[in-house]
Amino acid sequence: MDRNRTQTIRQEMISHLEQAPLTVRDISQAVSIMEKDVFHHLAFIEKSLRHQQKKLRVEPYQCLKCGFVFKERKTFKRPGKCPKCREGRIASALFRIEPV
Repeated sequence: MDRNRTQTIRQEMISHLEQAPLTVRDISQAVSIMEKDVFHHLAFIEKSLRHQQKKLRVEPYQCLKCGFVFKERKTFKRPGKCPKCREGRIASALFRIEPV
């Protein structure tokens, strides 16, 4: 985190998300912040994109055992367990920014 930033963290995140779909881990490594902080920033990015004719798209989390897809999830955080099979192995969601 010692590097000098020319953009804010959110501006950097937006820049990366416009280029390619990324997981929370990818985002945290790209902008040098902790994974738990990414979720907070994503919520604000989603709101600010409304004014820019862009949208934050989420390819949802998915259970690796039974294939259950968390389509109706309202938060960006990773679910703890699958409601269908109770397995804790969940594939990461992918986030990207697209024009509306």
